[in-house]
Amino acid sequence: MPSVPTRTALTATQIIASLAKTEGWKLHGDGADVAIEKTYRFENFLKTMAFVNAIAYIAEQQDHHPELLLTYSSCSVRFNTHDVQGVSRSDFECAALVDALIGAPASTTGAST
Repeated sequence: MPSVPTRTALTATQIIASLAKTEGWKLHGDGADVAIEKTYRFENFLKTMAFVNAIAYIAEQQDHHPELLLTYSSCSVRFNTHDVQGVSRSDFECAALVDALIGAPASTTGAST
């Protein structure tokens, strides 16, 4: 397991600028519960579960674990950094790794929240 980097909360301006560079990720919550979130849609439960299992691998490798909401054909992924009580660069790095599982998030996910 890699060493855990020192994480710091991003400012509101940094969060908005980082969100502008993503496809489909949105701000969720506020205060210490603020997070970034995206919903991915799939054809069936098996494909959804394969995606969730791949996220679990990424989360362990990065030592940064999202909240997941799983249904038959969708998975909502929510990242925030509890130890900084906000959103950190790690959240956006992990979001990019999750998007990479899909390849082209704008064309292959019904990304919405």
